[in-house]
Amino acid sequence: MKQVLVFVWIVALTAVTGCGDSGSGDKGGSGGNGPFRIAVIPKGTLHEFWKSVEAGARNADAEFDDVTVTWKGPVSEGNSDQQIEITEGFIADGYDGICLAPSDAVAMRKPVDQALEYDVPVVVLDSALADDRGIVSYVATNNYRGGQLAGRYLAELLGQQGKVIIMLYQINSESTEQRERGFLETMAEYPNIELLSQNEYGGPGEDKAIDVGENLLSNFGDEVDGIFCPNESTASGMLTALRRDPRGLAGKVKFVGFDASDNLVDGLKSGHLHGTILQDPVQIGYESVRVMRDHLLGKSDLPERLETREHLARFDALDDPVTVQLLYPEAVE
Repeated sequence: MKQVLVFVWIVALTAVTGCGDSGSGDKGGSGGNGPFRIAVIPKGTLHEFWKSVEAGARNADAEFDDVTVTWKGPVSEGNSDQQIEITEGFIADGYDGICLAPSDAVAMRKPVDQALEYDVPVVVLDSALADDRGIVSYVATNNYRGGQLAGRYLAELLGQQGKVIIMLYQINSESTEQRERGFLETMAEYPNIELLSQNEYGGPGEDKAIDVGENLLSNFGDEVDGIFCPNESTASGMLTALRRDPRGLAGKVKFVGFDASDNLVDGLKSGHLHGTILQDPVQIGYESVRVMRDHLLGKSDLPERLETREHLARFDALDDPVTVQLLYPEAVE
């Protein structure tokens, strides 16, 4: 009986050891016993933009045998408390690296400091921290340049004169603040363009953006000539507000957004949205994981900042090859 028990114990031990080493080779994290575990934490998981970022991170996961990606974030954007909790959970679980899109440039500094204290490296993606000390790299669109691109195109649509509204996104969202700054500083270059409103926030939820958009149109709809919104939720909310307006403002008011969704693509096709600035979220997700992997493998000369492209999609040029590629990015299966 003792011999049988010893035999069973040896078989069980061998099976456990084999599972721990499966697929790892000589590479990997967690003490070299498996693939590097990399957590990717978005601002939210509902917007189409983040689904495309996830697709890019999954592409890297599929390409590199020595990497395992875990994707987890708040359901909706703007929930920094939940994002902090998720980040701290990955630190406690001993993940090898964290790729983080900070929902709040200030509040998310604390969990990043905690990660660094436990020797968990951090790649920041999409939206910067207010203080980027200690991070491996920052992977993102040049958001300021995207705001400039939107401003120049809106000025072109308006013939460099008219009255304009910008509906802002959210305080301490660094990416959208850069877009807003780029847009506003570009508008200042056109003396015959007047800003009617530049201090109303649509927030991360589309329902609130619709309400704020309807209030702005109620106050300024009889005189506004152009509108800019700096992200998917604000642009989609304003598009709905324009379409609901009884004065027939949709299509009449020149409107430029940022990012894409089914609603915004439909707006481009109908001419109710005249343009939107597109990012490459699939590439942002992929490059964030790739840079983290390179760091974990000990590679040097990694970029402090890795910029992905921004592109203007015009309603009258929807067959442009780059526009087609970025309007219909890969989706998560």
